Amino acid sequence: MFAGDPRGGWDVMSRLEQDQVGSCSFVDVLEEAVLVKRSVAIELRDGTTFIDQVTDVTTESGQDFAVFRSHARVPVRDIAAATRAEPPRRPPPPDPARR
Repeated sequence: MFAGDPRGGWDVMSRLEQDQVGSCSFVDVLEEAVLVKRSVAIELRDGTTFIDQVTDVTTESGQDFAVFRSHARVPVRDIAAATRAEPPRRPPPPDPARR
């Protein structure tokens, strides 16, 4: 999960860097993205950036891969950072006329 959100979810303003949290925690965040079915902004180590939905995280021959809806799968070790691509969904405020 992205740090800084008191509800335990992802913080809109947080950028999760794999080198800071470690690969296991980073894989956990990608797997959470699969469960919540929301797009993430990805920055690869080569500077490439894109926004896409993570559809799966797989392991083949000991190497983890992030599988995306519209982009080719990417070795997790090639991802430098990730963050939410959209603001959190919150329920609308209560209607003052209904009080």
